[in-house]
Amino acid sequence: MSDISKIEKNQFHNLTVYYANQLARMNSKFTLEEEKVMHLVISQIKPYEKNPNIFKLSKLDFFNKLELESKNRYPRYRQLIQGLIKKTFVEITDIDGEELMGVVVTASKWHKKQSFFEIEISKMFMPFLEQLVRDYTQVNLDTILKFNSKHTLNLYKWLCSWSDDKVLTKGSRYIMTKDLKELFGLTKEAYVQNGKFNRADFERRTVNPAIEEINSKSNLTVYYRKNKKGNRVLNYNFSWKNMQIVKSLEINKSNQIQNTMPKKQINDILINIDKDSEVIFDK
Repeated sequence: MSDISKIEKNQFHNLTVYYANQLARMNSKFTLEEEKVMHLVISQIKPYEKNPNIFKLSKLDFFNKLELESKNRYPRYRQLIQGLIKKTFVEITDIDGEELMGVVVTASKWHKKQSFFEIEISKMFMPFLEQLVRDYTQVNLDTILKFNSKHTLNLYKWLCSWSDDKVLTKGSRYIMTKDLKELFGLTKEAYVQNGKFNRADFERRTVNPAIEEINSKSNLTVYYRKNKKGNRVLNYNFSWKNMQIVKSLEINKSNQIQNTMPKKQINDILINIDKDSEVIFDK
């Protein structure tokens, strides 16, 4: 069997994860690896269907997706699932003012002689996870699993949560420094030295590496600029493009105009398509 066939049969291959925008814009208490496990679990939920609240996960597919070594797979499973159960306590207030409070991941059962284990999600949280509300965020599971930094993962989810279905190719959103630090899971005192915020160090260690990883491992091309008033930074303005869709549009445009325009005119148009998509880091 070829490597490609093995990949295609993986339970978690090329899945889209859906969950509420509210959750996509929040920093979690998870480690990067725990966050990835949570996404593997959520990927099994069909957003507009009635789902069970207990999911069977293939042991081999689970381990392979997380790239866990065979010698310590079971201990790592135990550690990761324990982390999910301990850290999924949330409080949510819906648009009607009703409050939901509890633990999302409630239990897991390891079947010693079976090829799968089971994960249980609280029944009260299932409607929320099934996206009975209109707004949702979509992220590609394989993309999430490639990231090596939680800052990258959190920024990527945040960007995806602001995507406009009517303008699929691009987006733009600003965020204040304190909110960006909170998104990254940083304290208010982080990167503050002698009472002064070290913005250059903050960007060098968090923002820039996150953008570089998103640009190299996802379908988004992201850049930012800082909105200023004098020497004061008011906020960060992130802009991004879905390059997968952009490239598809380029191909369609090329095919459509080939039979109606002179060759030189076609070349001029293709050169100027998406000319403003260059990745820049504003200093």
